Amino acid sequence: MKKFLVFLGVLGLDLGSKKWADLNLPLGKRKKVTKNLLYFQHIKNYGMAYHKFAGKNNFILSITGGLTAIYSVLFLRACWSKDDAKKFGMPLAVTLGGAYGNFLERWKKGYVTDFIYIKKGKNPPIFNVADAALLLGAVLVGIVSLKDSTKM
Repeated sequence: MKKFLVFLGVLGLDLGSKKWADLNLPLGKRKKVTKNLLYFQHIKNYGMAYHKFAGKNNFILSITGGLTAIYSVLFLRACWSKDDAKKFGMPLAVTLGGAYGNFLERWKKGYVTDFIYIKKGKNPPIFNVADAALLLGAVLVGIVSLKDSTKM
């Protein structure tokens, strides 16, 4: 049950924050949150990371929809499993919350709302809560996998 709540929490936080950005941040304008580090900059991303595959919405929906379906099956297996798969439940819950957030918005609007900008490095991305959840979930899956492999 906790895993489903985490999934719904991440999904709700993502969709709610995108709605907030749509209502409160002018498109394309940058708003300082902390000096020289964190900004809000509202953009519509018609592609994937760094606008790759922009304008190929059906392709993106097919790929992300297929991956989301596979992860959904793995998540359900982890939730109801009595074996080692169970330990992947929380990382998959975080990942799926982000995956569904971006997938649903892209399906409904044809783009994803990005608005978080961390001014670090040469070409920093503008991203959203779903993107952060996808990254965090992937890292957690990796940690659980590595932890498991060191026991052998």
